[in-house]
Amino acid sequence: MGVKPSKSRQILIDNLESRLLNVPDNTKALQLLTNLNYFQVINGLENIFLSTNNPKKFNKVSIYDFERLYCDSKKIATEISRSLDDFEERLKGSISYHFSQDYCRNINDTMQYTNKNNYRDATEFVGYPLNSGQYGKIIRTFNETTNSKKFLFFQPWFLTNLVEQNDHIDENFYRDTQYTAPNNVVSYSNDTQVAVPLWVAIETLTFGSLIYLCHYLKNDDMNNVLHDFGLTVNDRMIFLNVLDVLKELRNHIAHGNLLLRFQTPGYIKFTNNFVNRFQLTPRTRGTMGNNRRVSYASEIYLYDALKILNNFYSTKNTVRQFKKMFYHNMKSMQSAEIYNDRIIKMIGAPSYRHLKDLT
Repeated sequence: MGVKPSKSRQILIDNLESRLLNVPDNTKALQLLTNLNYFQVINGLENIFLSTNNPKKFNKVSIYDFERLYCDSKKIATEISRSLDDFEERLKGSISYHFSQDYCRNINDTMQYTNKNNYRDATEFVGYPLNSGQYGKIIRTFNETTNSKKFLFFQPWFLTNLVEQNDHIDENFYRDTQYTAPNNVVSYSNDTQVAVPLWVAIETLTFGSLIYLCHYLKNDDMNNVLHDFGLTVNDRMIFLNVLDVLKELRNHIAHGNLLLRFQTPGYIKFTNNFVNRFQLTPRTRGTMGNNRRVSYASEIYLYDALKILNNFYSTKNTVRQFKKMFYHNMKSMQSAEIYNDRIIKMIGAPSYRHLKDLT
């Protein structure tokens, strides 16, 4: 398939009608393609509704069926996003609490979270999993010497940017005449008596930066975080893989991508323990050779991602939205069972029953 030239909305509608898609009202169809992305709504969902692929033909399917299914998938994405937001808030609170309890208990120690000596250097651990994969950059960044490439907390201008780029962080509020910055912490360039606690600063971090922190936290601190999430001290690498998946799912939804087509990218690798713990079915399986790991598993679909999320937050409301989607199809379309079965397969679920079990 070559590069496709841009076509007018009317020509796109005409092409759909030539494939026997029912378009009852051309004006409404034009408005639909004005409001929504053709690539997302039509291209993204057509494999669910096609009766034949070569040539592409529909049978008793309306453009409104595409619209309804797309809107239902957005409602599911909204429910997942709520759970992911709750997970992220819980993670930020856990990290900031346990780290502050260990290193920031006194006023002068407020900025100790910017002191690299209070974290662990993963390069010191021989055989660190996935260090040639997605964790390689994270590990190297810890000892980065170029200021602009350092981890956010270790950049010399971190506190200055934190205050100046966040209106809710008022330098006068966080100024204390008793504060004296100790060695190895970042200071505010305009006033050395300004210090912002970790539980405030961490709210400005991206999910990706939280993953860096979970690699850098010393064992005692990370063990406390794991405990907050119902995990043991031996589950650190499993939890890091959990964060990898949830970050990809969060970004997929935030960028408005079609939820039903979610798949983790191939460069995100998974340890065998992670795959086994959550009984995942990755598209690519890892391989062994000469009693050593040659390659790691990768690429999981939405159902597996929901299985992981369900271990920490209930996906009951998400599953309820899926049920509504399937009901809407059954109520509105002939051959709805076929279409619903294709959706189940698209998200990587073994069956509808398995999806319902995530409640």
